[in-house]
Amino acid sequence: MKFFIWIFIITIFNLQCSFGQKVKYAELKQSYPKVNWEARRTESVKLLSDLLKIPSVRSNEIQVAKYIQAVLTKEGIPSRLVFDPKYPTRPNLIAELQPTVPNPEPGIILANHLDTVEFDPKEWKINPLSGSVSEGRVWGRGAIDMKGMAVMELLAFLEIKRSGIPRTRKIMYLGLADEESGSALGGRYISTNHKHLFEGYEYALNEGGVATRDIAIPGSTIFNIQYAEKGNIWLRAKITGTSGHGSTPPNQYPALSLIQFFNEVRELESDIRITEETDAFFYQLGTISSFPKSFFLKNARNPLIKPLLHGTIRGNRHLTAMTTNTKSITGFRTTEGEGGENVIAGEASGRLDIRVLPGVDIEEFVKKIKTIAEKYQAEVTFTDIKSTNLSPINTRLFSTLAAVSINKFPNSTVTPFLSPGKTDNAYLRRMGIKSYGLIPAVLKSEDVDSMHGKNENMTIDNLELGTKILFETLVEMNQ
Repeated sequence: MKFFIWIFIITIFNLQCSFGQKVKYAELKQSYPKVNWEARRTESVKLLSDLLKIPSVRSNEIQVAKYIQAVLTKEGIPSRLVFDPKYPTRPNLIAELQPTVPNPEPGIILANHLDTVEFDPKEWKINPLSGSVSEGRVWGRGAIDMKGMAVMELLAFLEIKRSGIPRTRKIMYLGLADEESGSALGGRYISTNHKHLFEGYEYALNEGGVATRDIAIPGSTIFNIQYAEKGNIWLRAKITGTSGHGSTPPNQYPALSLIQFFNEVRELESDIRITEETDAFFYQLGTISSFPKSFFLKNARNPLIKPLLHGTIRGNRHLTAMTTNTKSITGFRTTEGEGGENVIAGEASGRLDIRVLPGVDIEEFVKKIKTIAEKYQAEVTFTDIKSTNLSPINTRLFSTLAAVSINKFPNSTVTPFLSPGKTDNAYLRRMGIKSYGLIPAVLKSEDVDSMHGKNENMTIDNLELGTKILFETLVEMNQ
């Protein structure tokens, strides 16, 4: 009886609260241009295998770009490399298909990045630069993040031209450099120095979200489409003092003060916040959950229900990242380095990676950090400060991508996803381009963990699936 009284109280309270909304889906065509998907499947495996053999660990994007350029040239599509003159081996690749009808609509960008992160070959069961094909998968660093999607986008781009369908929009293929190291030579450079290249474009598809199976809810397939990113504050801190002997420590010394400074910053505004940007995410999870979990997820922002979700959220690092201001200590050292355990160092330094939620005044947050720094006499340098960025979800591209995606999997759903990490979508959004992130491959937990980890791979089925989703989305958007 008490349970039903509790539900009644919450239901009445709901009348006064604002909750997540269902994602609206577009109406899809009944048929698409005929494509030889078996041939495209073979083509995608060859392309990805070749790209994975090209080392591009935070460098050497030029070889990847030139390979893709050769494919485009063979198809009669011109392309160009745009780069900072001081870094000619770190180019951005641009190719465009022009509209074929008068009075075209604004264009769509298919964006990806050509660089990858490091790897330790000893951890891999297959050479990370082999592009090996086995077990129905293509193996190598960048298979998911994000040469796999670069291939999906390339084939969808080519197939739009091959199919001969009327194009009501121009379409850009955009391969960016330097994403893994901050985009100084990629998204940031091109959006600052070559903004004119993006005139007439309204939408972009890029990374930032993934489709998952059996991760959030057992048995579920969820397409997490990124439409927002958390803001970030990167800082370096240094505290100096007097060195000494470990057996007679003073009340305060640099290493201790730096630890205390970091811990106090970590406690700053650390409560769970289910913002408007994540409300729809929880609501969509509720649509594929059974009662009573469905009720709690759909009403996650209700002040009476939110505390009941805290245990679940805190127990999942991904949900925690979506609902809190995270602070990660990414570096810590003293002047003595690996010196004796009995030496108190005269200097300590370290780094923090802070990610803040939408609605947080980032300048006020920085001021609070500076106030704490003064307390510990810490010298702080802010290396990067960016506010939250987002795109609306009530757009034709979002609803179309959502509809095409779930059409492939009965009983699947789409969630609007707030990304804890940064992507080049931030730079596209600053130019007024509505940008969404989805690697359209259905990944399991071990697949997600392989990104930036060991044994990264992309299944051949996913290569075909992603190409189909992107191609059909482009066809729908050119009606």
